[in-house]
Amino acid sequence: MNQLSCSMNCAPHSLIKKPSLLIRLYHPYLPFAIYTFDKIRLFKLCIVTNGFCENVTRILTLCPNEYIISISNIGGIVMAKGLPDSKKYIREKQAPLRFGADGKFRILHLTDIHEVDPEMDDDEDRRIPVKKSENTLSLIRRCIELARPDLVVFGGDNISGYWQEFTYEYMYKTVKKIVAPIAEKNIPLAIVFGNHDAEAQPQLPFLAKENQICIYAEYENFRSTMNDEDVSGCANCSLPVLSSDGSRTAWNIWCIDSGDYIRDGGFNIIKDAGYGYVKRDQIEWYERRAAELKAQNCGKTVPALLFQHIPVIQEYDALKKDPNGEFSLGSRRYSVPDGALLDGVLRESPCPPLENGEEFESWKKTGDIVAAFFGHDHINTFTAKVDGIRLVQSPSAGYHSYGDRHGGRLIVIDENIPDSYESECFFFDRTAQDELN
Repeated sequence: MNQLSCSMNCAPHSLIKKPSLLIRLYHPYLPFAIYTFDKIRLFKLCIVTNGFCENVTRILTLCPNEYIISISNIGGIVMAKGLPDSKKYIREKQAPLRFGADGKFRILHLTDIHEVDPEMDDDEDRRIPVKKSENTLSLIRRCIELARPDLVVFGGDNISGYWQEFTYEYMYKTVKKIVAPIAEKNIPLAIVFGNHDAEAQPQLPFLAKENQICIYAEYENFRSTMNDEDVSGCANCSLPVLSSDGSRTAWNIWCIDSGDYIRDGGFNIIKDAGYGYVKRDQIEWYERRAAELKAQNCGKTVPALLFQHIPVIQEYDALKKDPNGEFSLGSRRYSVPDGALLDGVLRESPCPPLENGEEFESWKKTGDIVAAFFGHDHINTFTAKVDGIRLVQSPSAGYHSYGDRHGGRLIVIDENIPDSYESECFFFDRTAQDELN
């Protein structure tokens, strides 16, 4: 086990014993540095050796001033090469998210960016066209100009992590590239992961979401955490938004990891088993945290928006079973009854996990979710209301992905209207000259 040292040159204060602060590891095959966050965006770090971590509580230390350890002597390991220095993460507590003086809070949802680095195209056969990357970055900047957001949320499949040509360096460059337009404006950024961000992790272990989130976190206005508690997935977090006067939590933003695929014990994708889903421990964390927010709000439920990549299967509850329908889930076919879609379009069959996972029922029981926003299905932009909860699909923002129209979604909430929001999509088409229009 590599020696740990405090980045502030202060002696370790105590061992971390709370399960909520432990690290969940996803099949690390070689030694590498891994980080997690606390609630003020600082990091705890450990080194994993021999493919596993013995007793995490013995190698995490907490300094009295809450600045967290760095690492000494990582070693010349390919996976560790280029890993960020934990000293970069030592920063002052960030200002909370807050409604503006007009009582509004604006969120830009950019999902399915699917960015890659054209330099990975060694044969220069243009499987990764440079122009598509340029268009994607232009789209992000145009959406920011139009939306004037107080928060940007990346909705998963932020990078196309199925390319076997990825190296750690290419992964690092790709993440930094899509963060740059947000960082240029110093806008708070949160993320969720999709099914493709780390798809090739069994072959390329450095693609682990835990490594990717460390790169995002080099941006000082990054608001997501690796996990608020030790639960399945990565980047499960709650982001309260204070009222304009700062006196209360007016709304809450949930970021949930919806998983990627059903995998076997070797972390390999099981063919035809379907997509991943939100696990029971994630649901239990969500319910606990929602209860805490309610208690802190004088017993009143804090209204919330939720972001995750893969939609819930209940989207099909808004449709009608129809043997001649054009949409399908497994062997069942569906059509769209009149009035089922509040806005937007349904252009492809929604692709939820085959397992329910109980997430939607938990939302109903908890009663805080006004709307849930998904990506995954690139050309769907519809809103459907099921059991009082709006289920919303946002368009793909990346030109490396399929679809003829790409864009983002603006969401506006009001601190004084707890059960509603306003939303619109921005679209940009490619012209014959492959320019944004």
